[in-house]
Amino acid sequence: MQYIQNSSKSVQEIIQSIEKIAPTHKFGVLNVRDMQATLISKGFGIDEECVIMDICNPGVAQSFLNTDPLLVSVLPCKVSIYSEKGKTFVIMNSLTQLVDDINPDALELAQETQTTLHKIIDEAV
Repeated sequence: MQYIQNSSKSVQEIIQSIEKIAPTHKFGVLNVRDMQATLISKGFGIDEECVIMDICNPGVAQSFLNTDPLLVSVLPCKVSIYSEKGKTFVIMNSLTQLVDDINPDALELAQETQTTLHKIIDEAV
C-alpha cells in the first residue's frame, strides 16, 4: 500500500517544504537524491522530475534497530516526489507493511512513525 498526495506545488517547492516541516516533527532530511539528474549523468534520461528524500528520526531508528537489526532495511524512511504531465505527486510506501513483513513486534512504532510522516507530507503539499 502506498500513501500518495498530489500538489499544485513544484517538486522543488515540496522538497523545501519537507526540509522546513520535518524538524518540527523531530525528523531530519538526510539526503535528497535527484534521480533525473543522476540518470542523465549516467547517459540515461527521463522526461519528468523524480526525487527521493531520506527522512529519519534518530530515536525512532534506534528503537527499530533495538527491536530487530533486520529493520535496518526500512531505514531511513523514504518519501518520493515526482512530476507527471504537469502535476506533482508525493508518495511513500507503507511503513507498517514493510515492518510487519520483518518483525510485527515493531508495528506500533511503525504506525506512530507512519502517521507522523503522513502529517509531514500533508503539511508540505
